[in-house]
Formats: sequence, structure tokens, C-alpha cells
Amino acid sequence: MSGPDRIRADFIQMVQQPEPAIDLARAALLIAAESDPDVDVEGELGILEGWAQELGRRIDPSWNNLQRLARLRAFVFEELGFRGDRQDYFSPSNSLLHQVLRRRLGIPLTLGIVMLELGWRIGIPFEGVGFPGHFLVRLAGEPRDLLLDPYRRGMSVHEEDCRKMLLDTTGGKMAFNDRLIASVGKRQMIARLLNNLKGAYLRAGQDALALAAVDRLLVLDPHDTDEMRDRGLLLYRLNQWAKALDCLRAYLEASPSAPDRPAIERHAAVLRQLLASLN
Repeated sequence: MSGPDRIRADFIQMVQQPEPAIDLARAALLIAAESDPDVDVEGELGILEGWAQELGRRIDPSWNNLQRLARLRAFVFEELGFRGDRQDYFSPSNSLLHQVLRRRLGIPLTLGIVMLELGWRIGIPFEGVGFPGHFLVRLAGEPRDLLLDPYRRGMSVHEEDCRKMLLDTTGGKMAFNDRLIASVGKRQMIARLLNNLKGAYLRAGQDALALAAVDRLLVLDPHDTDEMRDRGLLLYRLNQWAKALDCLRAYLEASPSAPDRPAIERHAAVLRQLLASLN
């Protein structure tokens, strides 16, 4: 099995495990390794583990979670210097964990993964929060839940802050409710990471890499019709006409009432003409 095939196979094996057994950092690095074949997955995991060991040496076993959190924030955001990338937010580098670890720059999700992984290793029961447009981290019951913003040095955020972020990211098109700050599992975080990468690669005109992200999203949810459609459109742009037509046909069969059905039918008709011209 070739290197890229092995990386994809390892990713599939990882995300098909029961949720508690999924290694979030390893999955994120396997995603990065498809974009950059020079990624040393074990080496990058070793960096995280080394930081966790150093952090653990600075923590008294008797400390509560708030004390551990304070030490973690100081270590990650002051000593190591992790921060949010405000210059090139949508760069693919900000969704590639190995680049985030090297540059110490990222977006809320990847900085959140760093917080989660280090926190879990020192006994903090962090949870990921899939807030729209801005990933957060939860520390439950201290004595109330704390919401933490990894993009802003792990600072605490309150409901009013969340309402403002939601207004900024959706332009008022979505009303705040408690479901928006519900905890999410590792598969959901992996899907969010892949969606971020997909968007970043589309903005950069890197269709083949966007397609790889879509393929892995379909590993997570083979019945996601939107990704099925997007896979077909990307294959079309990459001149893989037969595969593109198969995907668009599957989308049309699965989504008979889709609002974009007329546009997709037109694409499918063009693809049939292109394939017929080859005969």
C-alpha cells in the first residue's frame, strides 16, 4: 500500500472506532498528512506529549481543575505563545495541526484541539463545543460550567459574548439558544476540521485537496447528500467526468426536492454530452 493510501486507511480505521477510542490529535494529523506527505505523525504527537509532560511536572496532584486550567493557560498562551491568526485566518495552514504546532498560530478549532489534548493529558475533563463559526472549550461544573475561547488565549466567555459572536458570524440570521453551546464528540470535531479545510482549499483554488477533504467527510457520513453533490462538482472541475456524473446522479436520486436540483440536472446533462463525445 502506498504512503497516501496508508494514511487514508489509517484515518478510516481511526474514525470507525468507538468514540472514546478515537485519538483526536492523531486523526487531525492524519488529515494534515494527506495535504503534506512530509508530516511525521508520530513526531508531532511526541511534541504534544512532551508539552503535556512538562506541564504535568508543574501541577500539584492536589490541585482542582480551575488551578490546573490556570496553569495550562499560562503554559499554552504565554510560555509556548499560541495565538489566533488574525492576519490570514482562512489559510489552510490554520487547519493543519502540524502547522499550528510549528507556527503556534491557528483558528478556534485547531487551538481548541491543542487545549483539549493537553488538558486531557493532565486530567482536565474538557469538552469541545461546536458553537457556530467559533469553536469553544467547556470545563463542566466548577461549580458552574465555564466556556473558554481558545482563540482569545483561553479566556472565559459568557452568554452575552456568545450572542455577540453569533451576531458577528451570522449577521443576525440565527437566534441564540442553548443547543448552540452543546458539547460535541470527536467525530463532530473531525468533521468540522475537514469542513474548514475544504473551505480553505476552495478559496485557494486547490480543488484536488478540497476533494480529498470531501472524501473524508463522506467516510464520516456516507449519506451526506451535500458532500455527495460537492464531490461530483469537484470531480467535474477536475475533468473526472464519469465519476462526477455518478455522484451527481446519486445526489439527484437521494434529494428529489433539492432547491438546486435544476442546476445539478444541467450539470449532469453537460457531463452526459461530454462523455458521449468520447465514444
